[in-house]
Amino acid sequence: MSQRVNQPGYAPGSQNTNDPSIGELVAALARDSQLLVRQELALARTELSQSVSRLVSAVVKMAIAAFVLFGGFLVLLFAATAAVHRRDYSWMVSALAVGIAALVIGLILLMWARSNLRGASLAPTETIDTLKDDRDWAKGELR
Repeated sequence: MSQRVNQPGYAPGSQNTNDPSIGELVAALARDSQLLVRQELALARTELSQSVSRLVSAVVKMAIAAFVLFGGFLVLLFAATAAVHRRDYSWMVSALAVGIAALVIGLILLMWARSNLRGASLAPTETIDTLKDDRDWAKGELR
């Protein structure tokens, strides 16, 4: 207090007009908190939307892979039938070659879709990280 008394323009009982009042500080804190919560919710919505679109993409790829695998099975049956009809001695070789090729392609597509599905997460990780940062910042401000 003795330092303020020696400052020019200081009069006991008067307030410095440049310093905000407690009410103004509380109002600013409330406004900033509301803005922060709105921004965090918008980030969470965006992050969830991206996660859902990645998940839908992976499910579509898995459905296509399943369709190709089924097509491989049908080709196997057709190749076996056609080979038996046309050639008496190599029906097994042609049916196996065509069927194995279709199954390999289907399995590659299935593994690709599965790897995309493993990377998909519905948890809003960026939002959680920023909320932790906000919590740490608020704790630091309260000290």
